[in-house]
Amino acid sequence: MSGVARRLRRPGTLRARLAGVLAVTVALFVLVVAGVTYLLVVHQLERGQDVALLREATRIQRLVDSNASDLASGSATCQFASEPACSRVVDPGAPVESGTSPMRVTDEARAVASGQSGAEYYTVAAPTGGVRVVALPIRESVAAPGGGAVLVGVPTSMVDRTAARVGTALLVLGLVGVVLSGGIGFAVATVGLRPVRALAASVDRVTKSRNPRDGTLHSDRDDELGRLSRSFDSMLDQLADAQTAQTQLIADASHELRSPLTSLRTNLALLNRGDAIAPERRELLRRSVRDELLSLQLLVDDLVDLARGVERETDVHDVDVAEVFRTAAVTAGRHWPSARFELDAPVPVVVEGAEERLGRLASVLLDNAGKYGGAGDVEVEVRAEQSGGARILVSDRGPGIAEADRRRVFDRFFRSGAARSHPGSGLGLAIAHQIVVAHGGAIVAEPRRGAGTRIVVSLPGTPASRRGPAT
Repeated sequence: MSGVARRLRRPGTLRARLAGVLAVTVALFVLVVAGVTYLLVVHQLERGQDVALLREATRIQRLVDSNASDLASGSATCQFASEPACSRVVDPGAPVESGTSPMRVTDEARAVASGQSGAEYYTVAAPTGGVRVVALPIRESVAAPGGGAVLVGVPTSMVDRTAARVGTALLVLGLVGVVLSGGIGFAVATVGLRPVRALAASVDRVTKSRNPRDGTLHSDRDDELGRLSRSFDSMLDQLADAQTAQTQLIADASHELRSPLTSLRTNLALLNRGDAIAPERRELLRRSVRDELLSLQLLVDDLVDLARGVERETDVHDVDVAEVFRTAAVTAGRHWPSARFELDAPVPVVVEGAEERLGRLASVLLDNAGKYGGAGDVEVEVRAEQSGGARILVSDRGPGIAEADRRRVFDRFFRSGAARSHPGSGLGLAIAHQIVVAHGGAIVAEPRRGAGTRIVVSLPGTPASRRGPAT
């Protein structure tokens, strides 16, 4: 396992790790700022010292150039803080000196005195501390018959003490900043992760109660965590709806299966009586069992269709809806010979969908119209929408649907009063609604002018990215 993976697996709360990251980041920033500030302050102190030193050295240089014989030499050991702490004239031929005197001739001083360099700054060590020295060239004069250089130096002790005090202050401030950054990091992590803790608590509540609605967060935050909370609430609502639908489906299926199973059990018990039943009665019972088995098979198939839910279809391609309904109309005509199916679909109407499921939609709608439309005509119209997609109208001349029942006809197992005299489970329109919603469309039931019912279906068309070029 890599080092990164091991670090990620270390124990500790997310809040502690986030607080640590924030604290380290802020602490590094504070320390970097303190370090840069210290360097800038020291640089400015040394620059100020060099400017003052150059000013005094220039004054002495002018005195020497003007043949002044009395030069202030300050202390021989350069202990004074004010300039000039010490000064010296160096002949051009003076050799490099050793020792601890701050005004000794160095390579830099000899180079200036011999004319090889214009001006030199350097720091030398002395028994009393460091001394900052500047060497300037001078012309021949009474004080310097052969020319040479003048050396002027001041102790660096004041600059060193000031730099030390600044460094100490910045160090203290840096440590305080580190401590504060830790506290701020912990506070920020605590506040920032509050929605995450609420999310975790919500998951725990749902896990314990097994009721998705117990985990709703109701967040009003307008940020990424707020959007996450609202998405989580939406997911829980959908899960609760799915759970409710599943429970209702099981209950409805159990209720609907009870009657055919009871009838089958009764008929089979009668058939087992053997010769006690007349041959005509036995044949009637056999046909009844076959019919009940067929109805039971159709009911199970419908339940399997409903169990798929309303997830969008994934195996989709361009489908000619007009051709799908044309094929379904032929099949429905054979099943309901008393009804005449009239299809009005002059041109192909292409949508994006699952061909098998759209075929199931067509068969359900036409079967429903043939069953409840009586001996009248069933009119099927398939048109292309101007904005793309398809509009399908299936109209029958049956008894129609009461206004109070129109919103419920797409519910599972719902059967209106007029439909109870016909065979069926009440699942057909529920399956049609599910297929249409899975394709991103809409389906409604409305009264037909005169008499009967009209089912209106709207399906979206093929996306522009998949359509061919316009002709």
